[in-house]
Amino acid sequence: MSIGTRKIAVRHGSCHSPIMTTPSPSPLLRRGRALGLALFIAVLPLVHAADAPMPIPVLVIATYETGNDTGDVPGELQYWAERQHLDQSIKVPGVDHPLLTNGKGLYAMVSGTTSRCAVQIMALAADPRFDLRSTYFIMDGIAGGDPKEVSLGSAVWVGTTVDNNPAFEIDSREIPASWPYGLVALGATEPGKGSKDVDSVPAAGASESGTGGVGTVAFKLNPALVAWAYNLTKDVALPNNEAMKAFGARFRDNPKAQMPPAVQIGDSIAGDRFFHGALMTKWAEDWVRIYTRGKGTLAVSDCEDAGAGLAFQRLAQMGKVDFNRLLILRTVCNFIVPATGVTPQQSLFGDTISDSSGTAYLPALESAYRVGSVVALELLNHPDSVPKASP
Repeated sequence: MSIGTRKIAVRHGSCHSPIMTTPSPSPLLRRGRALGLALFIAVLPLVHAADAPMPIPVLVIATYETGNDTGDVPGELQYWAERQHLDQSIKVPGVDHPLLTNGKGLYAMVSGTTSRCAVQIMALAADPRFDLRSTYFIMDGIAGGDPKEVSLGSAVWVGTTVDNNPAFEIDSREIPASWPYGLVALGATEPGKGSKDVDSVPAAGASESGTGGVGTVAFKLNPALVAWAYNLTKDVALPNNEAMKAFGARFRDNPKAQMPPAVQIGDSIAGDRFFHGALMTKWAEDWVRIYTRGKGTLAVSDCEDAGAGLAFQRLAQMGKVDFNRLLILRTVCNFIVPATGVTPQQSLFGDTISDSSGTAYLPALESAYRVGSVVALELLNHPDSVPKASP
């Protein structure tokens, strides 16, 4: 087809009528159009980049905050907000507390307490504005400690967290005399034992070959990353005081409870109920042993770790996050058993639990920040030092 004027047959009903088209553009106009097209092609990637999800390098997850984010009685978020100048907030649908950032790669969220924290973690990951695929996560908060393994104010990098919720339960007043407690693992028929495959727990009353079971109960974190975080922080000085020493000394049968606070690696149990006392702690210790196949040791108890583990497991399956980049840090603000000579009821509802929480609450929050911030800043400033090995 020649350049210049050209005839085109245009159908009008049942007729054809020839019409004349306009002359083709001049060379100057053609060059202008070509230049415009080139500019559009050059700018197009920038437009797409502006719409691309924003990567979050490091995200700290606190489970609660009391009152304001700064300037009052702190919760798990406050020291991060104040000391890292997290003064920029982003509202996220489905997340109660705004996401905070300092604009330098460090972000923090409040997940909410109990296993329901999983919902808000999933909500953050569902927000199309954020890219969490290369994010390092530090769940950083306080917990109850087993005095057999930890002292007040100690910081525990969690190796495995075990969900304490899926269980058969018989009231303690009706259990067989030979049973130590009335909680039995799904798939088992007596306390202290697990199902044949504790890695994927069946639904209550279902055969192990069936589907739709509970699934994972023990979430093992990346051991190389956990060991790296521990080695980076093992010498961090943790707060201690005379009141903490005096409270630890009341646990005369537990030498580790009387030691100064320290950084260590241990395992956590997590669930929606606050349990307390020697018998329930015996169950928790057994639970960790069962679901880690005898390799784990209970160090701390909290309400969120397993819920978070489940959320991150499913998000990893969806390609939203890398589970190998999850760290959990728990610091001890109280013990899960009473001191020697004190009943569980007195310990839980009397003065002693207030003594424990009041004595170690602020030191535990301080420990959580001191230890957690060392790792967070290392992840931000020297990401090449982080091990890439998977569990």
